Parts: sequence; C-alpha cells; structure tokens
Amino acid sequence: MFSIKGKIVTPDRIVDGYVNVNQDRISDVTEEKPAFETVYDFGQYLVLPGFVDIHLHGIGNYDTVDAANLAGMAKLQPQYGTTSFLPTAAAMSKQQYADLGKDARTAIATVGGDGAKIQGIHLEGPFINPKSSGAMAHSTRRPIEQDEAEYYIEQIGDLLRILTFSPELENGLYLTETLKKHNIVASLGHSVAEPHQLPSLVEAGLSHVVHMFNAFVSSGEKEQGVLKAGLLEHILLNDKLTCEFICDTHHVAPEYLTIASRVLGPDRFVAITDSLPGAGFLDGIFQFPNGSEFKIENGVARLYGGEQGGCLCGSVLTMNRAFFNLINICQIDTVLAARYTSLNAARVIGMDDQIGSIEPGKCADITVLNSDYECIATFVNGKLVYKN
Repeated sequence: MFSIKGKIVTPDRIVDGYVNVNQDRISDVTEEKPAFETVYDFGQYLVLPGFVDIHLHGIGNYDTVDAANLAGMAKLQPQYGTTSFLPTAAAMSKQQYADLGKDARTAIATVGGDGAKIQGIHLEGPFINPKSSGAMAHSTRRPIEQDEAEYYIEQIGDLLRILTFSPELENGLYLTETLKKHNIVASLGHSVAEPHQLPSLVEAGLSHVVHMFNAFVSSGEKEQGVLKAGLLEHILLNDKLTCEFICDTHHVAPEYLTIASRVLGPDRFVAITDSLPGAGFLDGIFQFPNGSEFKIENGVARLYGGEQGGCLCGSVLTMNRAFFNLINICQIDTVLAARYTSLNAARVIGMDDQIGSIEPGKCADITVLNSDYECIATFVNGKLVYKN
C-alpha cells in the first residue's frame, strides 16, 4: 500500500490530503496522514484522475496505423497525464479499419502495465456525408453498406467501442440500431441531418456526438433578424446525448465552450484532443495514413497543399493542455474540468465504474500536474509509469 499527497480532485470537491492505494485500486481519500511507508508527497499540486481521451488520431511520432504505433502512443500518453484512450481511425481503407482490432490487441499485450490503457477502438468513418466531411479525403468516404459495417463489428470485436458516422445517410437508422445491439456507441458526426431526424435516431440508440461545432452546418437566419435553431441546438438540448469538444480554443471558441458547459451540465460535456501525429512536438510537416500532408504551425494543424490546403484537420492538443484551457481560458471550475477530461468520457464507453475518478474501489489511474499544468507523475493501476 502507498499514498499520494496533494490537492486531490474528487468528483465533487478538492481535498487537501491523501489518496491511499492498495495494489491497483484506490482504497480511500482522507485528510489524515496515513501510516504507510511509501508516501508520494506532491505538496499543493493537483492530484487528478488520469485523463481519458476517447478521440485521438496520433501523438508524438505515432499514428493509428499498426500495432507498433499504437504501443508507442500508449507509452507516450502518461507524459501528458492520459491513462486510458481510444485510438481513432479516420480516412482509411476498409482493411486498415478492420485491422485495428488485431493491432490493438497486439499493442495491449506489448505495453503490458507500462503505459496508458488502450480501452478499445474508435472508428471515425468511413460512413461520412460528403457534404460535411471536414478535412477527410474524398476517396475515404463511403455510403453506409450493411456488409461493410458488420465486417468491422466482426473483425474488431469487443474492442470496437465507438463508431462515428453521418446518420442521415441511407441505412443510417439500420446502423444505429445495429451498433446499439452490439453495445457499440453510435456517434453522430460530420452530419447535415435535419433537426427533426434527431429524436428517431436517439430512440434507435444514438447516444454521442463527436467534435461539436466542427464539421456541422451552422445555424442560420429563418428570416432577416430571426435566428433559426439548427441541428446543433437540438443536440445541446437533448439530455440523452453526450457531446465531445476539441478543447484547444482553435476549433471551438472559448466562449462557446463555456456556453456548452453551462447548457450541458456536469455529465454531458466530454473533452477530447482529436490530436494528430506531431501533437506535443514542435512545428513541422506530417502525414496522414493515406499519404496526404498537414502542417503544424503555431499550435495549429492544417492541411498542406491540395484543394483543401489551409483547412483545420485535427489538433496538436494534449489532455493536460485541454484541462488547462478549460480552467484558465474558459473559467470552468476545476472539479468540473476533471469530470470533463476523465469521468464523462469513461461514462460514454461504459467504464465509469472502473476509471475516470478518484473514488474508493476504482483503478488507481492518477496523474499529478504542477502549477504550470505540466504532468509530473502518472500512475496506471497503481504503478508509477511516468515521473518528471
């Protein structure tokens, strides 16, 4: 048994005290100093639940292309406080999407307990509406085909946690129902669905929305001076939908993040990175799996060359910076920000009974941030996997 001292961020308050850990589990949170031989004393630094990122395409030198890259991502993530994540595939061939299940299983075995936990796979696409494809290459978007969808479910198996698609496409309702039947999160994204379509989709099993405010049709004027409510507003007001946001303040203005936080409340707002290879690194030119290039400059990633050159195409965000942005730029309470970066994402994938918060009985997945919000220590299942 050991203890971690600091400002402990629990789901409802901050405790100036100790997290006690027994093997791989949190035993309790207390203000009283325990009589353990090993105490990691972090003074007044924040002791947080390890971040849970359910939407990212890469980080550092690593991409979601094979087992070696997935393992590299898992070993790098604790440097930024992330203890669980879903590698996210986009703009890939049918076989590349399908192979990720096998690759993830290999990577999980390779990493063992020495990195962040790969909790499954998130497929963003390929069933994306060409009218709202964002930075995705035209050649990688396909109609919803029942055989192809079922192929992914079969090949990836129980590691397929989230599938993001445009549900207004033909067979969208079928896909929603099929995903729900297999306990896979049906996630709306890159969509131009009409607001009136949303209730039937939610009833069929739609439960999540990716990168809100990005790759959506903006609300417009019904007539001059009268603002018409569009899909985005109906999503925000539907209590059955969780909504994720790229919290880099480039993809979504801080004011909109603050407004969304107030509308969605403590349980529906999910912070993600949507990060690309190169995240956490210096500026440079990098490649997607399909060979197209993007350029990172001044903390922003944009497509490099081609017809869509200059288009935002993902972020270079890390979860500790997302946490910083929520608190210091969006003026969101620290306890809420911790829920947004950990617990709510865990709830989306049905793992909030195991991870996402500092509570007795949960996995001892814990990160420590200094006063500059840099990660100085990360524990995964009670093991110190990173220390700066």
